[in-house]
Amino acid sequence: MANLVHRDFENEVAKFGDVVNTRRPGEFKIRRKTDATTLVQQDATATNVPVTLDQWFYSSFVIRDGEGSKSFQELSDIYLRPAMLTISRGLDRALLGRVHAYLGAPVTGRVGKLGGMSSTTARDYCLEARELLNINKAPVEGRRLVLAPGSETAMLKTDLFLKANERGDGGTALENAVLGRILGFDTYMDQNVNNVLTGTDTTALSLVAGHNAGYAGALNVVITGFAGEFLNVAVNDQPTWMTDKTSGAVILNEALKYTVLTSAVVTQYTHCHVAAVELARGYSKGITLTHTTGKPVQVGQLLAFGVTAETRHTYTVIESEYVSATSCIVYLDRPLDLLVASAAEAYPGPVGAMNLAFHRDALALITRPLALPDSRMGVMAAVVPHNGIGMRVLMQYDINVGGTVVNCDILAGVAVLNSGLCIPVLG
Repeated sequence: MANLVHRDFENEVAKFGDVVNTRRPGEFKIRRKTDATTLVQQDATATNVPVTLDQWFYSSFVIRDGEGSKSFQELSDIYLRPAMLTISRGLDRALLGRVHAYLGAPVTGRVGKLGGMSSTTARDYCLEARELLNINKAPVEGRRLVLAPGSETAMLKTDLFLKANERGDGGTALENAVLGRILGFDTYMDQNVNNVLTGTDTTALSLVAGHNAGYAGALNVVITGFAGEFLNVAVNDQPTWMTDKTSGAVILNEALKYTVLTSAVVTQYTHCHVAAVELARGYSKGITLTHTTGKPVQVGQLLAFGVTAETRHTYTVIESEYVSATSCIVYLDRPLDLLVASAAEAYPGPVGAMNLAFHRDALALITRPLALPDSRMGVMAAVVPHNGIGMRVLMQYDINVGGTVVNCDILAGVAVLNSGLCIPVLG
């Protein structure tokens, strides 16, 4: 993803918390003239978009003395490349995790259904995303479609690829399972797309009465959970959540996109709790969550805090570490936007994939190398390129641990540039 979005290539040393400004150009208005018309100039305007360098990814390890006898090339292949790959994966997930910022309205902001992409629907989903980008006046050049593995498989099963003679690529897409350019998109598979195969703690409920598409009233369903929890109504299959509940009905945060029938299954994604410690705005480290069964919150899963439109803030889990059968530690796609109270409820998102159809100017990634220490301090230091991104690598022998300590890190910032240039494609 780092090579598919808007990038600022200035190679200035920066520190954590710095703000880098990028620009979003404004639009000029159409004008006409005749021979007698005096030209009227328009002001060239651009909106300033600040990007805070608040993502400090690192990987640190020790090469013990026994391993140190190997050549540096061997050590690089065994340890350094995997460490740098881990940082790249973090950046990838942080970028793809911003899909929640584009979910928008169910009709105009996203297409598809959670769990609904198949060989019969994949083409339609892509065409609908294309249409929305066209309506939003997204430039035709520079459009990308990034798919989760399951969504890629569904796409490869369509006639877009089976009819290799009509693609003009000599059949290479079919032979190599490469998506290439389809329907105006440069198409890629990315293993880090938000994609949840099995849910966390869930409860299956049933609607008492069906409703037509566009219905925004109460849904008659008996539920014992918390307002704020995600609810997926079968056939509607959108990442909806309840803003209010009574003993026998709930209110969703948005109107139904599709008609649902009586007895439709409603899947409730049970809340979990933050550990008993207050987390300040800007907190970016691991967050301990407790849950009721052995199903921890997963990588790629949405995680939300708050119930009302004013207090709700949603993230993507980019790393999840098992602690026990009832607890895990998660890292989010960005630092906390708002304070999270001690023991607050946290709401895991629904099952399914959230693919992205977007123009490169929808999202910005800015990376900066951190300052290199003075060589007189006995540290070997360099900025090393990896997949188009410069990472700082530090190496120093530590007599106490009996080996060479290696630190790789990078400072980055991610920002939404244009909300109309990205369409989530549910699958």
